[in-house]
Amino acid sequence: MAQSEDASDVTQADNGSRKVLYAFCACGLFALFVYLLVIAEAILIPLAIAVFVVLLLDAIKAYACRLRFRGRKIISEGVGLVIAILFLLIAFVFLASMIKSNVEAVSAAVPQYVENINAKLDEILALTGMSELPSFEEMTGDFNLGRTLRSAVSTLASATGNTMTVLFYVIFILLEQVTFRGKIRAIFTKDDDKRRALEMMDRIGRDIQYYIGLKTLVSALTGFLSYIVMAVIGVDFAAFWAILIFILNFIPYIGSLAGVAFPAALTLVQFTSIMPFIVTTVVLASIQLAIGNILEPRLMGRSLNLSPLVILLSLAIFGQIWGIVGMVLSMPFMVIALIVCAGFESTRPIAILLSSRGRIDPTPR
Repeated sequence: MAQSEDASDVTQADNGSRKVLYAFCACGLFALFVYLLVIAEAILIPLAIAVFVVLLLDAIKAYACRLRFRGRKIISEGVGLVIAILFLLIAFVFLASMIKSNVEAVSAAVPQYVENINAKLDEILALTGMSELPSFEEMTGDFNLGRTLRSAVSTLASATGNTMTVLFYVIFILLEQVTFRGKIRAIFTKDDDKRRALEMMDRIGRDIQYYIGLKTLVSALTGFLSYIVMAVIGVDFAAFWAILIFILNFIPYIGSLAGVAFPAALTLVQFTSIMPFIVTTVVLASIQLAIGNILEPRLMGRSLNLSPLVILLSLAIFGQIWGIVGMVLSMPFMVIALIVCAGFESTRPIAILLSSRGRIDPTPR
């Protein structure tokens, strides 16, 4: 009896030591992962963007292949992929030309904006009774708005230069998709392990496609409604701001705030009256709140099963490492991490901590 108790104590001690070892290994792997993200930024960012593009292509293809006429599928997998590729190419060319032309137009309008700012400073001077206020140029010192915008153009040109790298990654990832399931079957010898790996892979693809597809649709709707509002008010470069709102809407919390702040700030220097600023801020904020808090949760359901704290931390970490690109890509990465951790018993507690309500079982859609 005593020997069995001693054996039980030894087993519990071994289990405790094993858990501590697993925890240390997990921390070490996480630190190594972050280190690799930092030192291999030039390689990994184009690859991550390519993965995002492929997931978006898969989402568009999936929605196209769901179209039916009299109960029969009218678009095959191959045709759906071609449609998705053409759609993204047209969208990319349109966005690139729009951004380039609008940045140049903003640079040309800078002198007028500076003149309006100085006029507003004179109004403040008259209202407060102060004898003198520094001009906009004196307050900004060495800061040159035109030079900053030209720097933004060069940054965009550099990003465009990586387009060919991203394109090559996209092509090879699409080719890899054809044989990847066969490789998964070859890796695992046991049928149970093989089935679980394939189910996990299908679930990752399904959930990420669902999230990216609906997020793209919701972001496009937000940008379109914002464009109508800004065009009616007469905000300069309304199409550019609508595209920016569309992109920023992929960033939870922060993106919605920035999408309202940027065009609203422009109205302060564009118009002499403060009323356009008030109307722009209120209406754009109402659109963001209505779509983000009413429409999007109804469409998304629980597909983004992540804790708000985890979302904020991932935004901060990926934003610090990769900037805006990292903030946009952080959500798909975290959803993948949640699904993978939920697929193994040893990492299931991590998935529970990452989840929003502690439930990680897939929900039907």
